[in-house]
Amino acid sequence: MNRKPIVTIISPIIIIVVMYPLFQSLSTAFHNNWRIGWFLGLVIYWLLWGIGFPLLIIGKESIGAIIKPQKPSISITLLVLFPLIMTAIFRFIPGVMKYDKPDALIFLLLLSTAFGNGFFEEILWRGVYMKLFPNNFLLRIVWPSIWFGLWHYVPGSVNPNSGHVFGLIIGAVFLGFYSSFLAKITNTLWWSIVTHVLGGIIMVV
Repeated sequence: MNRKPIVTIISPIIIIVVMYPLFQSLSTAFHNNWRIGWFLGLVIYWLLWGIGFPLLIIGKESIGAIIKPQKPSISITLLVLFPLIMTAIFRFIPGVMKYDKPDALIFLLLLSTAFGNGFFEEILWRGVYMKLFPNNFLLRIVWPSIWFGLWHYVPGSVNPNSGHVFGLIIGAVFLGFYSSFLAKITNTLWWSIVTHVLGGIIMVV
């Protein structure tokens, strides 16, 4: 029996169990600037889970195939623009949490997370599942989308503004469903990556 599907199904639990104490430890180590510990935690997450795990599960060729750039059609452009417009509206609602950017270094770190998360998270939370469970709605879309949202508690837990974590989780669940839907109808991760990256940039700036 192929163990890769089983490992993939339980991997979200393992990711959270492994990464939560790591984020906490890094945040404590950089207590004078929790953002540095938070960013280092993300880098480890990207390398270990965002690329290392997918390479083991679906391989380099599959990853290359699903992230191959594509030319946009009008319908795809509209599908990409919709969540970006909604993100921009949400971003500028009074009272919504804003990213604190005390200096240029922190701004660059935050900006880089938009690219890192947009690329590596789409491969992990969308790409792996679309390759292993192409015709299973529950395992391709529902399961990873819910856990994608729950995962956000881990990096969010080291943010002093922890009261906003619940909203972050809910927003990530919706993003997960939309990205999974976009990947399914386009049969590629390219547009999900584009949407995720641009959405992240909007939230940062």
